[in-house]
This record gives sequence, structure tokens and C-alpha cells, in this order.
Amino acid sequence: MSVTRLGVTLEEFEIGLTGAIPEIELWSEPAMDRGILEFVSLFCGMVFKYGGRIIHGSHPAFTPIILRQARLQAGKRLRKPVTLVMSDLFARDRSNDDLESLTDIAELVITKKIGEKDALDPETRNLSLTAMRRVLIDSQNVMVAVGGISHKGDGMVPGVGEEMQLAGQRGIPRFLIAGLGGYARELAKELEPSSLNNALSDDSNLELFRTDDVAASVNLVFNHLAESEDLARSASQPIKWNPELRMIVDHRDGTIHEEANQYIEQAMAV
Repeated sequence: MSVTRLGVTLEEFEIGLTGAIPEIELWSEPAMDRGILEFVSLFCGMVFKYGGRIIHGSHPAFTPIILRQARLQAGKRLRKPVTLVMSDLFARDRSNDDLESLTDIAELVITKKIGEKDALDPETRNLSLTAMRRVLIDSQNVMVAVGGISHKGDGMVPGVGEEMQLAGQRGIPRFLIAGLGGYARELAKELEPSSLNNALSDDSNLELFRTDDVAASVNLVFNHLAESEDLARSASQPIKWNPELRMIVDHRDGTIHEEANQYIEQAMAV
């Protein structure tokens, strides 16, 4: 993983990383969190090293790892290597200093809280996070899903499931790292590999569905990002977050994407 490959760049990729540590009562093996967090660290390090960007929904277990790898690996570049999207449902409970501490290396987009109650209320939480995810999806051109919380019986919408669904509706290429467990494993039982639109063979997608080998999973996805012309074509998405305009814009003609922009509350340090 530490060997530099000449002539490889991921500069065209804005990779949405979705996931979470599963509920501990659903772990299929001891320390299941370790493999998921190791994947996040290794994969993000490789993406940053080769010029790519990570788009993430500010999950507290993943965000510190993403930012640490960005600070270590991203180097000097014109645009910050991370975009964090956070619902005001959670941002309002954090101090300005805390939020600003994220922005040395990340663009921070805060989306509107929807509903009158707090994060413990399923309706307010689901509506607010769906709004956040719509902005998140329109800021990326590839998605990688790992782990995830099932939220069985609590009325909350599983984030990995909703983000994968929204990305699929946009035609965004998706990679499902299901072999490391969590909601991603449940989702793999429902999806055909060909539906992921990622230009991998069915056999390679099934390997990602099944293997718990972290390094093998990172290598498979990274090599495909680096080498596949079909994937690069599929990843050419028309609607993206524009940090200069602080809006979601169709870059083909410059029109504003009203559906997603209505959810944006504030953009910091972009």
C-alpha cells in the first residue's frame, strides 16, 4: 500500500464514502469494527495520495479517520480534499470552534433541520437526514459503502440503504463492501452486482460482497478506479457541488439544481 504508482491519478473522482459501525449486538465476530475502520483509513489514504476527494456525511466514527488521512496524504492542492455534509440537526449542538476545526482540510456544508423535534424523534431525524443525503449525493460521482447501522425496530432509516438508493437513482457507480458486515451485508442479499453500475465484473463485485480481507477490498476498488475507462465514463455526473458558487449546479449549462439547494443552510470554508 505504501508504494507510489507512477502515472496514476484519481483527480476526476469525488468519492462518497457511506457507512458506520454496526450495532454491537449484531456483530458477527469480535472486533468487527476494526476491519471497517481499517478499510476507511487505508482506502481514504490511497484516494488522497493519488489526488481524489472524499465526500462524507460527517459520521462521528469515520470523520476523524478521513480528516487524519487527508492531512497526512493529500499534499498541496487547489481545492480541499474533503467535503463534509452535516445536518443542522447535529451541527447546532456543536460550537463554532468545533465546526471550524474541521475546515482546515475540509469544505463543510450544513443542511437544514426538518421538523420541530430533536434527533431522538424518528420523523425529524429521518426527514433531516434525507435532506442532508440529497445534497451529499449531488456532491459525488462514485459511492463506496462499508458497514452501516440496521436500525431494526427503532423507526430510523438506515443511512447506507438510503444513500445507496439515492445514488442508484442518479446512475452513480457504487461499490458495496459487504464482506466486512453491517447493513452493507444485508443490502448485498438484495442487490444484483450488475445494478451497481461500477463496470466491475460480477465475480469481482461478489468478492467485495463476501471477503473480509481489508487489503484485498481496498486494492480491488483502488485498482479499478485507477484503470477502468468505463468507470470514468460512468462517473461523469452532470450535477455537482460547486464550492465557488456554494450551490449544487448542473455543470453542463450552469443551471442551479433547486431540489438539492433548498436544503443547504450554510457552507463554511469552501
